Amino acid sequence: MRPLPAVVYRENTLGPPPGQGLVNGLIIFLAVCGILYAGSEILIPVALAILLSILLAPVVTGLQRLRLPKVMAVIMTVVMAGVIVAVIGGFVGSALTNLAADLPSYQSSLKEKAQNLKSMTSGGGTLERAAGVLENLRLELERPDATARTPAPEVVKPIPVEIQERQGPLASLTAILGLLIHPLTQLGIVVLMLAFILIYREDLRNRLIRLAGTGDIHRTTTAIDEAGRRLSRLFAMQMMINASTGLFIGVALFLIGVPGAALWGTLTMILRFVPYVGTVLSAIFPIIIAAAVGDGWTLALMTVGVMLVTESIVGQVLEPLFFGRSTGLSPVAVVTAAAFWTALWGPIGLVLSTPMTIVLLVVGRNIEALQFLEVLLGSAPVLTPDHAFYQRMLAGDPLEAAEHAEKYVEAGELDKYLTEVAIPGLLLAQSDKQRQVLTPPHELEIVTTYSELLEELWPERSKASEAAAPVIVVAAHGALNFAAALSVSALLRLKHVPHRLLPSDAIEPGKFSDELAQGARFVCLTYLTAPSAAKYAYLEKRLAARLPDAQILGLAWRDVEGARSMLAPDHALAMLPMAEAHSQGTPAENVSQLKVATS
Repeated sequence: MRPLPAVVYRENTLGPPPGQGLVNGLIIFLAVCGILYAGSEILIPVALAILLSILLAPVVTGLQRLRLPKVMAVIMTVVMAGVIVAVIGGFVGSALTNLAADLPSYQSSLKEKAQNLKSMTSGGGTLERAAGVLENLRLELERPDATARTPAPEVVKPIPVEIQERQGPLASLTAILGLLIHPLTQLGIVVLMLAFILIYREDLRNRLIRLAGTGDIHRTTTAIDEAGRRLSRLFAMQMMINASTGLFIGVALFLIGVPGAALWGTLTMILRFVPYVGTVLSAIFPIIIAAAVGDGWTLALMTVGVMLVTESIVGQVLEPLFFGRSTGLSPVAVVTAAAFWTALWGPIGLVLSTPMTIVLLVVGRNIEALQFLEVLLGSAPVLTPDHAFYQRMLAGDPLEAAEHAEKYVEAGELDKYLTEVAIPGLLLAQSDKQRQVLTPPHELEIVTTYSELLEELWPERSKASEAAAPVIVVAAHGALNFAAALSVSALLRLKHVPHRLLPSDAIEPGKFSDELAQGARFVCLTYLTAPSAAKYAYLEKRLAARLPDAQILGLAWRDVEGARSMLAPDHALAMLPMAEAHSQGTPAENVSQLKVATS
């Protein structure tokens, strides 16, 4: 009896349409940006309080080690920080007030220098005189003819009268308080939240771990510790560098005679916490004052020189040396983050851009779903050396590939570069060829670029005759096998093995002439990966018929273990003669023959 047909219902295999993940990610990003922008009045004080708590937490811990209660340690820390800020603010305010009182005495000097600068840049007033002549001519042409018409009677306009309400004595005070109430309220919120975060920081840490999930406490703890460590190191380094820079600029300006040197040093220390803009602002005011008090331009130029030299040393030497290790951010990410957070939160966002970006970097490093943040923001290389090598070969750029190989060149380990970078990169090309995504022209371009790279990296050698070289290196069929033969030739050159690298078509029927076989004692038949036993036996038989007195060695860079008749190139070196009196053809010459054979 035949069984009844059964209807099998399969699960629905319909997935989301292509690009839906990108659309969802874009929607989430825009929603987050909207929340950050709309909630800036609340989020900015919270962010400031959290960052300040990270900066002051070591001070609280130090006071607790002195047997002080936690609440007392927090209060003392917050009060000390407030006193320091008040002292610096009072000094800056007093100095600015004194400077404002002296500004009228600098007005005439600044006006005279501005007129001199204008005359120098305008060619001695020639353009002004020409413009005046043209303006007089235009007025003369537009003047009406008095004989053509009688003048119109003059119209007397009424005088406008404005009635103002009489203000009371407290009106000005109310206006001032109206301006100060918002920043004072924000400051109070920051101080209050800072105190509570410092008091309950352990409880807040445990709650954050519970929200992240107790299934992977190790990763959550690592992320929190890494974020705190990076931010603490960033603040400490930035404060140390800014204080040193401000001290040096203050002393230098005092020595060259710029008034208010202590003020400019203090402003430099403060404004350098504002990325990019703060450095420019801290340099403008002392330059203007130097131009005002100096007899000529000498003092102003000396001030410009002090600022440029100091900022060049700090920006190009000290900050990359210390900040690069402490933040882990790429320079492009720092600039992009500054623009992004400034657009959302204004000047405060510019100050908070680097710390906020560090937090995002740590989150991306420890949460798999957000690892794209580490790729976008981090300074670590995102491509492995072999992938970077293959990408440069596809792009036809041997120069950048040579730059990546500099560490191997400096260490004298070019043989490791072959085995750790070049050969794995060529295996990636072979994988793409097997998937039929690498076309023959691209394959040939890879080999050409690789030969140019070898010419850049490998030391030059003499052009002596190679007829007596006892070792022949010949590639099996295929451009990538010829690239493997180029690698074997490069390795033999490093080991001072005299050899000849035959053209790519030498293995073809009728191409292997007696001149190529002259004096050969060893023939290295080279593959990128070990072939099947039948393919190798076929080529070995043909070569043995042409070279009966030579020993044929099958060399392959990969998959040698499963092939009995194949050897790795480094294992074959012990069987080949060593000498330094012979040389071989250049890879570029051999690749030119490969192009002819391929065409």
